[in-house]
Amino acid sequence: MPNEDIFAKASHLRADGTPFVLATVVASYAPQSVRPGAKAIVYADGTLDGWVGGGCVRPVVLQEAAEALADGRPRLVRMNVGNATAPTKHGDVREYPMTCQGEGGVEVYLEPVLATPRLVVLGHTPVAQSLSRIGAELGFEIVVASAGASVDVFPPGTRVAADVSAALVGADVSTAVVVATMGAGDEDALAAAVSSDAAYIGLVASRAKASHLLDYARATGIAPERLARVKFPAGLNLGGMNAAEIAVSIAAEIVQRRHAAPVAEPAKRPRALAVAPFPVDPVCGMSVDPGTAAHTLRVGGETIYFCCAHCQARYESGASV
Repeated sequence: MPNEDIFAKASHLRADGTPFVLATVVASYAPQSVRPGAKAIVYADGTLDGWVGGGCVRPVVLQEAAEALADGRPRLVRMNVGNATAPTKHGDVREYPMTCQGEGGVEVYLEPVLATPRLVVLGHTPVAQSLSRIGAELGFEIVVASAGASVDVFPPGTRVAADVSAALVGADVSTAVVVATMGAGDEDALAAAVSSDAAYIGLVASRAKASHLLDYARATGIAPERLARVKFPAGLNLGGMNAAEIAVSIAAEIVQRRHAAPVAEPAKRPRALAVAPFPVDPVCGMSVDPGTAAHTLRVGGETIYFCCAHCQARYESGASV
């Protein structure tokens, strides 16, 4: 796929909110045929559009792309470039040897492009309005549950839902939910929020009121582990008192949690890459795509995968690379 088509496809995927990984060859060493600037898109189902190398390069790129979508971090994959004799990781650089086939080397930069994070604000209180404006400035998709407020009090582009259930449709681990009803339907809003898979659930309430609301929710049969996810009072303790200051503290807490660690385990990420960890060639240590592997061996009911005939022959002879 030509690079201009890659850019067009990437633009469409971003507009649709579909996560993917953009792979770019940043360096190539003869006699590798792939050239710097070559690009590919790795989709959420593990398929790949474009060309950044074949042989051992492709399964390594797919496996590293899966990890990039899981943790949201870009990385540089260097194959047969340094002195690595086994796959190694240091920081965001991954080093792989190509010990069994092919010469030269290649460096591929993998950039995960994730869905736009969503901020769901339940309520139309002054805190809710301020938080919506701050969230929009931070690049969040803003969804507000408000049946009684004018859309004009929220930033442009805000999706205003008539009720909390509609606002929470599709809430997943790229979503932060803030219950800012502050007296108007608190119980229903909290119950709906904890029923979602949102990564962050904040409750704007004093500790005493929050405890009362949580006791009520517990009595209605909501599982304790779901209620344990609620942060109350929502926000970092910045000492603020007015609506805007409280909103700043909540936005700061959401940003802090987003960047402190991966938002979720890979298996729980929204639309995560559907690639299970690839088996490893026991001879050279390279990842092998089982869907395209041409060299396998059944031993004791287990399938062993090899990246090439050379490694399989080495394994069968008991030799090492």
